[in-house]
Amino acid sequence: MVDEPEVKREPFDIFTVVGSSLFQPLADLIDKLLAKEERAPGPSGPSCAENGYAVAIIVLLNVVLESYLARVKVRRPSEVQNGKNVPEQLGIFFASLPNVDALKDVYLVGKIASHNHIWNLELTEPEAAAVTLKNPRELGFASKKDYESIVDVSTRKTRLLQLNASPTALDRHDVKVVLEVVWTTLMFMAAENYDHTPVHAHAIRFRGKSMGFGELLPLFPSAGTAKTP
Repeated sequence: MVDEPEVKREPFDIFTVVGSSLFQPLADLIDKLLAKEERAPGPSGPSCAENGYAVAIIVLLNVVLESYLARVKVRRPSEVQNGKNVPEQLGIFFASLPNVDALKDVYLVGKIASHNHIWNLELTEPEAAAVTLKNPRELGFASKKDYESIVDVSTRKTRLLQLNASPTALDRHDVKVVLEVVWTTLMFMAAENYDHTPVHAHAIRFRGKSMGFGELLPLFPSAGTAKTP
C-alpha cells in the first residue's frame, strides 16, 4: 500500500468577528416580536413583552454593527482615532457614508437601552400621557456629550429619527428603524470593500423559509397600525 503524500496547507488569517453569528438569533427574536399582536402603547410605553423583545433586538443590532466596525479597525489601523464612538469612527473610515446622523440616533438609543437610562415619570390620569419629572441626566446618569443635541427631552424621542429615548417605550417601530439604518450601513460598508466588511452568512431561516436577513424589513408594520387595547 502506497502512502498518500501529505498535502501542505497554506496558513490563512482568521478575524474573530461575531457579527454574522447574530443574524439567525436576531431573526428568531424578530419572529417572536412580530408574532405578538400589536397594541397601542400605554402612558409610559408598550407591553413588557413587546418592549423586552424590542430592547434585545436593538441592543444586538448595535453589537452587530460594532463588531463589523472592529474588523475594519484591524484592517485599517492607521485611520483609527482614539476616543471616537461608532458613528464618528465610521464617518472617518467612510467619508461618503450617507447616514452618519441617523447612526448617531441608533447608537445612542442602543446605549440608552443597554445601560437602562431611567426617566422618572408621573401619571396623573389613566388615559393621559406620562409627564417627565426628571430625565436621566437629572437622575445622575452619565449621558453622552451630545445627548441633548440628539434627544429632545420634552418628547423623550430622538430629534432626527423619532426613536424612543425612554428604554421602556421602545417597540417594534423603533426596531424597524434601527434595523433599516444598521442594515443599510452594513451594505454600504460591504460595497466599499467586501474584504474589510464581509457580510457573509446572512441567510436565515424565518417561519420555515430561507431568506436574506435584509428581507425581514418589509415584514414590519407601518407606524400607526397598533390596535387600541
